[in-house]
Amino acid sequence: MHVILFLIICLTLVNGNCNFPSKETQVLQDKMKNWGIYKKIYSVTSQTSTYQIGICLSLNNSISDTAILQKEKNESFILGQVNQSNLIGTDQWLLLTYKNGSQYKNICNNKTRSAWIIFICGQTLGRITVIEETCNYVFEFQLPGLCSSMPVTKKSMSGSAIFFIILLCLASSYLIGGFFYMRIKHGARGIDQIPNLDMWRQIGNFIAEKCPFCRFCQTNTSQTGYLFQDTGADLHGDDDILAP
Repeated sequence: MHVILFLIICLTLVNGNCNFPSKETQVLQDKMKNWGIYKKIYSVTSQTSTYQIGICLSLNNSISDTAILQKEKNESFILGQVNQSNLIGTDQWLLLTYKNGSQYKNICNNKTRSAWIIFICGQTLGRITVIEETCNYVFEFQLPGLCSSMPVTKKSMSGSAIFFIILLCLASSYLIGGFFYMRIKHGARGIDQIPNLDMWRQIGNFIAEKCPFCRFCQTNTSQTGYLFQDTGADLHGDDDILAP
């Protein structure tokens, strides 16, 4: 009887898993099971180390509840225990924490190692990126299952943009319709095809009178020939033009 009990305890240690008592955490745990990552082992290599990561599962050939094992040159370090885990999150992210790993010696305040696995939306299942590995170990785990719960942002135009588009359509309709009306109905040609041309000229003259910066620039270049106004007669007589 004692032998059977001892074997059961050993099997439990080798195949340890997370224990989340709260109902909220159990809901997240069930999601991990549905996504197919629960009790799976993954590996990732950084520039200095190789990591074996168990998702709520102790590593193979482990005599304890080792959740993450770091192999650096000829040394190995435990980054956390499965029975010292915590899981929090929302519909958009999850955070799995392992604590009580190997203790530092003469660095990092001699504390025990801990690791954080951040599950985010990603298209490649199980793609792990090492974010931090100095005193604190942080891993980023891509999970397509989180992408389906990401809010879809609908791009909509602002009210000013809609008003500008409506104004542009009305102006285009006014110009094109007036152009054909003046051309077909009155036989206008050239600039006379613009609808309400006299009105636009008056508006332009009014703006030019009220705004001194809008007046035409005068140049020092002398003009040859006759100088006329639109409504007036010749400003200079022939005598003035021919005078030396």
